[in-house]
Amino acid sequence: MEELGSDWSRFNNRVIAVNKSAGLSTFDVIRKFRKIIRVKKIGHSGTLDPLATGLVLLLTGAATKLSGYLIELPKKYIADIKLGEATDTQDAEGAVIRAGDWENTKEENITAALAGLTGLRKQTPPMFSALKHRGIPLYALAREGKEVDREPRDVNTYSLRLVECDLPVFRIEIHCSRGMYVRVLAEEIGDALGVPAHLHRLVRTEIGHFNLDDAIDDGSFEQLLEMEKPGTGLSEALRHLPLVELDDAQKKGLMNGVAPRIASGLPAAGSLVRLILPGGRLGAIAEAEPAGLVQLKKVFAAVESDGGA
Repeated sequence: MEELGSDWSRFNNRVIAVNKSAGLSTFDVIRKFRKIIRVKKIGHSGTLDPLATGLVLLLTGAATKLSGYLIELPKKYIADIKLGEATDTQDAEGAVIRAGDWENTKEENITAALAGLTGLRKQTPPMFSALKHRGIPLYALAREGKEVDREPRDVNTYSLRLVECDLPVFRIEIHCSRGMYVRVLAEEIGDALGVPAHLHRLVRTEIGHFNLDDAIDDGSFEQLLEMEKPGTGLSEALRHLPLVELDDAQKKGLMNGVAPRIASGLPAAGSLVRLILPGGRLGAIAEAEPAGLVQLKKVFAAVESDGGA
């Protein structure tokens, strides 16, 4: 383990799936990671509230350039929602601001409410969020007792499934797009039922093709030192994007910043693709255009290694 531990290069240009503990911010997790793993550049592909647990993706080296693409991936959550109380933060950490009877709520009422909240719709972001107003995070304003207007955003809820019902708490599985606020969803479900409600517990289980079952606990980063290939390499992290394999001549051009012309295999114009170099490394992320052309978005040709899978 000692010999492996001294080879810090294998931790570079990787996506590390982490199971975040309750009470920690995503930045707390990054700080814990830095204490164990010596990489110069580290980021993430989206935060998770301290109250919540589950999947976060840490990005090292050139993988930090993937953040904007991974953050767009759909998410899955398991959420416990408690009826009878609305809170000022819309979750279990807040003070109760409204109470109401839930005893007449039936399981079929909840199922119907969930069905009414699926699909593409508008959702107003909560005050307790990291969104900024004139450079100040909304949660900072909320803690000062201030509230500002927020523009509703498009969200897409692909599915809402009732998993368990032990009222006044029930558990649901959520499959949704980026931008969905589950604490707001909890309140929306309560509104549909005519009962105050708040988010009681939240676990993120999936980010696209990344799964919580494959994540390392945030208290076990030492285990990464024993791994020859910790986490996921650049190309595999983008496996949701179609790939196009380049030849040696196209690789040479890409190394000089020249976008290759693709004879066949490109998806529809406007789609993102992975350009793969001979040998399997990620060369670039590009956007398909008509007539076999591509527009380069992010170039990785000069990256010495993406570490493979």
